[in-house]
Amino acid sequence: MKRIISYIAIPFIFILFAFWILAVKNGFMLRWYDEMSLFEPGMDSLRQFLHYPGGIFRFAGTFLTQLLFYPALGASALILIWLVCAWLTRISFRFSGGMYALCYLIPLCMLASVLHLDEGCLSFESQGYVFYNSLGFTFSLLAYTLFSVLRRSVYARCAIAVFLPLLYPIAGFFSLLPALMCAIRLGMEVAKTKKIMPAIFAAASIALILIIPLVYYRYFPGTTVDNDYLYLKGLPELTMDDYDWYLWQPFAIATVILLAFVIMSLFIDTEKATGSKVMTGCSVALFFIGIIFCLSADSKKSEQLRATVLMIDAIENHDWNKATHIMSLTKESPNYTMCVLDNLARSYIGKPRNTTSGMMTVTKDFRHDEDHTIKIFVNVPVNYNIGRFNQSHRWATDQNVQYGNRVYYLKYMVRNAIMNGDMEFAKKFNRLLQRTMFHRKWAEDMNRYIEDPSLIPTLPDYDFLMALRAEEIMRGE
Repeated sequence: MKRIISYIAIPFIFILFAFWILAVKNGFMLRWYDEMSLFEPGMDSLRQFLHYPGGIFRFAGTFLTQLLFYPALGASALILIWLVCAWLTRISFRFSGGMYALCYLIPLCMLASVLHLDEGCLSFESQGYVFYNSLGFTFSLLAYTLFSVLRRSVYARCAIAVFLPLLYPIAGFFSLLPALMCAIRLGMEVAKTKKIMPAIFAAASIALILIIPLVYYRYFPGTTVDNDYLYLKGLPELTMDDYDWYLWQPFAIATVILLAFVIMSLFIDTEKATGSKVMTGCSVALFFIGIIFCLSADSKKSEQLRATVLMIDAIENHDWNKATHIMSLTKESPNYTMCVLDNLARSYIGKPRNTTSGMMTVTKDFRHDEDHTIKIFVNVPVNYNIGRFNQSHRWATDQNVQYGNRVYYLKYMVRNAIMNGDMEFAKKFNRLLQRTMFHRKWAEDMNRYIEDPSLIPTLPDYDFLMALRAEEIMRGE
């Protein structure tokens, strides 16, 4: 009965919590992450991703990111991946009974990585980020699970340990991690079996883990020459500076947990430990610590950024009253970014604008730099909605080149081209959106204006857009 409760209660709590915090509490952020990505189908796109270790997971993650257009669907897909991850953890380390709660520590780390993202979505190449890390760790567990289930075949296990580092060009870090786990397990088993062969293959695996990435970057044609963080390729392109530590945390913790599980599996008889009240208590406690970690990650979200995302969404839907209402609901003091958007909305509904003099905040942390947020996120819609189509186009194009094609920028590039009468340019980029899963409808609607420019005056707020007003929204004058 206790086992049934464990196998039902823990998954139920995890699923309920993950769905609530993702789809219900942060659904609009998931939708925003979809806007900040673009999946381009075809072999050319796949080859581009495969030029980098771990690119196969980024390609798959970028495809799955489209599901975030419907937050409930995207959250469900993530939870399904995490349940597979938990199932593989259970098989690999034979966790059962009270220890079953340990299976959800890696999924909780991946959930925290999504909750941590926020501004990071703006300032680094984040295509597929929400999904590809979870896919990568699931692959690592799948590889180690295969190693574990072949426990009676020493030759097969040794072959897996040596073969995994060779997958570095495809899987990157996510092939090196299970290879290291296998090598540790083989090396520590030598003391029990007194056989020398596992030790030889463990040493060979470690050697390949060190050598293969160096050989790959030295001789493999068509790849980047950047070898910074060589052994971490496949993980997000982050820096090792202090302000990126919060983004590294979930991946570092997940890696340490998996290595700890490998060592623990050699010293603890999981079948005997299943009935231990101490082990059960520790396992359940760690599970709830993981939930607290996720709640902490969510609580540290900037309410100002969340308000900015919601206000821009309202502006894109021409709901100007909602944009100003969001401004009034925030508990934190409004920042310069929010005031700019509020002034834009006020201009459309005829309300007086507020001054923004002296409001810009300065920080050395570029992940949370408001000036950076203005440049790569807010300038695009603001300039478009005050009729400055060339400026909006410039900002959208610059960021699209620097950070890769994103739905958010492409939409404004299409809009600006239509307003400037450059239908060939609009058609070129609208075609990319027509190939997406859920933004196709928007692209098809815009295609009407491209094919028949006489319909352009029927665009929402067309007269206001074409007024080319001189008011300085940025300064609140």
